[in-house]
Amino acid sequence: MNIILTGIARSGTTLTCSILNQLPQCVALHEPMNPGELVKEDFPVQYINKINNFFEKQRQSLLRDGTAISKARNGKVPDNPFGSSLSFNELRSSIVKNELVSFEKKLNSNFRLVIKHPNFFTATLKTLLIYYSCFAIVRNPLSVLLSWHTIQAPVNNGYLPFAEAFDSDLKTKLTEEKNRITRQLIILRWYFSIYRELLPRHHVVTYEDIISSGGRAIAVIDPDAAFLCQSFESRNLNHLYDPSLVNYLADLLIRDPSIYNGFYRVEEIEDLRQKFVMKKRGT
Repeated sequence: MNIILTGIARSGTTLTCSILNQLPQCVALHEPMNPGELVKEDFPVQYINKINNFFEKQRQSLLRDGTAISKARNGKVPDNPFGSSLSFNELRSSIVKNELVSFEKKLNSNFRLVIKHPNFFTATLKTLLIYYSCFAIVRNPLSVLLSWHTIQAPVNNGYLPFAEAFDSDLKTKLTEEKNRITRQLIILRWYFSIYRELLPRHHVVTYEDIISSGGRAIAVIDPDAAFLCQSFESRNLNHLYDPSLVNYLADLLIRDPSIYNGFYRVEEIEDLRQKFVMKKRGT
């Protein structure tokens, strides 16, 4: 079975890949394709053909010698593609690169092969759903926004170039908006609205459920995950997040719950804000 995994950037999609790779008949590849090449393909026919061919090539390689292309670090798909400390410019840089990864497991012919890309897979989800089983990962929007402010990536400045390449309406909105944080809110709304419109609710998994369930929440992607019982620490209160932004971003989100309606409640935004306040006070 070939599976598409997408989700909000910095929502736990890479963590999900890392967990899936612990299951006996599943391989999850972290952003292995070159989106620049896909943008050049005629949409949708050649675009889908290119993805189909990539799936088939990686599946054959995995069955032959257990290897596949994925962004990875030290030969493994990590649970987080960005560093855990700030660089000289106070942003976290990517720690992964595309390489041939060895997955040390005996796979049968119908193993689950998951390919994850957050942005251009979200932009083309309506088409992908015709051909694949598709899932998305989401996360408390306050922690998402705070995370975006810590990383070296276009979303830090309120842009998603390869999503914009497939979604002209998104590109227009972001181009016309001059305020960085407003652009980020446009992007956040874009993600949630697509998943709300196109995916069954049980195909959208929250980061918080993954953490609290010890990984079992992703059994909807691979039933073998139902037997997981791992201990995860939530990063929603990451010490790298700027405490001076918490109240400002929380107020914006609470003022407009239509951004994340159907996935999170205003109370969950407020609860996370209060946890940041308590953490700052050391209580």
